[in-house]
Amino acid sequence: MRKFCLALSFLTVIPCSPRPPIERGELAAAAAYFPLVGAVLGLLLGGVAYLLYPLVTPGPLAVMIFVAAFFLTRGLHLDGLADTADGLIGAMDREKALKIMRDSVVGPMGVCALLFVYLFKYAALLAINAPFFPLAVFSLPFCGRWAMVLAGAAFAPARPEGLGNRFIGELGWRHFLYASLLGAAVIAALACFYSNFIPPMLCGIAVAIIFSLLLSSYAAGRLGGLTGDILGAVNEIAEAGFLLGVIIWS
Repeated sequence: MRKFCLALSFLTVIPCSPRPPIERGELAAAAAYFPLVGAVLGLLLGGVAYLLYPLVTPGPLAVMIFVAAFFLTRGLHLDGLADTADGLIGAMDREKALKIMRDSVVGPMGVCALLFVYLFKYAALLAINAPFFPLAVFSLPFCGRWAMVLAGAAFAPARPEGLGNRFIGELGWRHFLYASLLGAAVIAALACFYSNFIPPMLCGIAVAIIFSLLLSSYAAGRLGGLTGDILGAVNEIAEAGFLLGVIIWS
């Protein structure tokens, strides 16, 4: 329960902070619960979508869901996407890219990345069949947080210091295996109630994995590893990939 609370407080604004101090290795161990935290977020956002879909047209409802997700997560992953775009697109050499990513100021590349990714998410949600809309909303944070664990386990940290180094450096395949077992349990539970959504969901997860590994591989090749910002970008790109996979299947 302590590790789940640590994961929940790290990824959301939900007050569930474990009693300090946080021991070395605990944050990486808490990553096993990232898909479960994503499922909690998904239940909240998907519940809103389910209740309001009969009352609000999909366009405004999609924006409302994005706003709710922003406040529930403090915009954590949006900031990572913007910083990653500024660093990887706005600079050619490693040190300059890392320096740009440390800067809290969002540059033009970051603004464009946020605009393009969220325009795609918006259009993709509108293209999804009505019965699947709340289920797709539920799956977005679940899939995105799962992809973060995969990327963190597969690649080394880019910096020798900081929270990103402490988290990514201690994250291994064992944590990804635990996260995958929890993810599989969530999918199995969903299959009991919405079995017709499982094939497009699995297709979406497959595309999300491809997108997240492509981004992670490119970033690691440029920077020698990943940073916390890149993991945030992986979450956003994986969510976009998930929606694309659902549309491809449908």
